[in-house]
Amino acid sequence: MWHIATFHPVSLVSLKLATATSTGGKSVLLPTPFAVKMALLNVVIQDSGLESGKAIWESLRDAQVAVRGPDWISVNNTFTKILKPMKDKPSFDPETGLTRSMIKTIGFREYVQWRGDLRIALQLRTEQPPHWMRWFTLVNYLGKRGGFIQASGEYCETETLDADFVSLSQPAQGFLLNGTMQIMDDCSSSLTFEHVDIYSEKKVERVYRHVAIPYRMVSSSRSYSLYQRLG
Repeated sequence: MWHIATFHPVSLVSLKLATATSTGGKSVLLPTPFAVKMALLNVVIQDSGLESGKAIWESLRDAQVAVRGPDWISVNNTFTKILKPMKDKPSFDPETGLTRSMIKTIGFREYVQWRGDLRIALQLRTEQPPHWMRWFTLVNYLGKRGGFIQASGEYCETETLDADFVSLSQPAQGFLLNGTMQIMDDCSSSLTFEHVDIYSEKKVERVYRHVAIPYRMVSSSRSYSLYQRLG
């Protein structure tokens, strides 16, 4: 059974690859399976408690994710000032009289704007409790950099997906003639709840897939790129 929820964009989204550095990294155009699952896990824990999150974790971890993206996607390219930890020992700043442990530098950022609705489909491994619909529609952000979204209330369940959905849980078998290749991260099959617990010291284990999404670039410049969905 596929669970499908529809979301409206509220703000710009920036979803850098997990392998990107703090000073640079391009954003993916659509949310990755890992981002969707972490957002859902957060909602379950906040709404029903930690034990509920632990109970549904394995089913959520192994879930299949598919999306039907918006008609248009605009990517803003910009540089921004950031603070970065010093590689050497902290140094004394004579101007302020303080010891500095951070330095000022610049970082490259891409901020993605969706024009149109985003539909996310999730196929869970086991049957879920009846309040799963509430959990899915309570999701209001993706990633960790203020990518806010709002559920429209259009929630449905179906046995098969429409052809305009793209699976993000399967690597690309071919390449669309005007499509765009993206690297999507997902949870590994050995990822336990302790790995995603923010209070645990265990490192998160991810898998990466090359996925061809049906978007072609129709316009670009130094400061932006504009993509249109095919079909």
